[in-house]
Amino acid sequence: MKLTSLLATTLLVASITSAYAQDLVLAVNEGVTYQDGGPASERYKPLLQLLAKELKQNVKLQSVDSTNFAKGLAESKFDIAFIHAAHIGLQAVKKNDYEGLASAKGFTDYRARILVSNASPLKTMQDLRGKKIGVPSLDSITTVMFTANLRELNFQQPEKFFTATRYQDAVPFMIENGFVEAGVTGSAAVAKAWVAKGGRVLAETKPIPVKQFLASKKLSESDREKLKNLLLNLSENEAGKNALSKIGMTGFVPWNTQVMDEATKRLGL
Repeated sequence: MKLTSLLATTLLVASITSAYAQDLVLAVNEGVTYQDGGPASERYKPLLQLLAKELKQNVKLQSVDSTNFAKGLAESKFDIAFIHAAHIGLQAVKKNDYEGLASAKGFTDYRARILVSNASPLKTMQDLRGKKIGVPSLDSITTVMFTANLRELNFQQPEKFFTATRYQDAVPFMIENGFVEAGVTGSAAVAKAWVAKGGRVLAETKPIPVKQFLASKKLSESDREKLKNLLLNLSENEAGKNALSKIGMTGFVPWNTQVMDEATKRLGL
């Protein structure tokens, strides 16, 4: 009897372990955002349920910082990815391990804006040569876009003149208090508030879509197509709208290969 019981227990554990191993992983990096809806595990629950239903497989959430996201994608650890830092996603697609599925509506025109005081003598991007510049964290897409733009202008090692801050709305403070001579933000709201206070936007980089959904090519082509269709149609039904509202999105648009390939080249990836 004991042997039978032990065998049954062993089979049950093996079954549970096998089922767990079959879980798909949705890795998420939202950048530095200001979500009021609670922890990601709760906010993404409706979307996870829709993904699991569509793929007929349990999907679990994994919140990942930018550094570990790049490493995880390079090692193909994630089945599905939703990432703000566009350069990390574009690199994974370029390597051909992941397929770009969709980009978030409202985030397809993301650009870095260079702020200066109204009294600043700086007039063009070329005038930034050798100047102290306040930027978001060095691995943020905003800073990556700005750095790529400076390199296009033949700036040598522009990063050595950067002063990084975690929050983009701290950039104006750095300029106002003389810590830097110019500052960079990807936030249209921060730039608008800066101009309203009498500051200037010196220049803007070319736009790049951020907040991308990717799928590992380990998933079947059929499953990747299901994912793509699900994402693009979320805003067309009540369950999808609810899932979108929980994560602060309004919907998704198709991955634009031409635009993304141009962005990859421009960022030097």
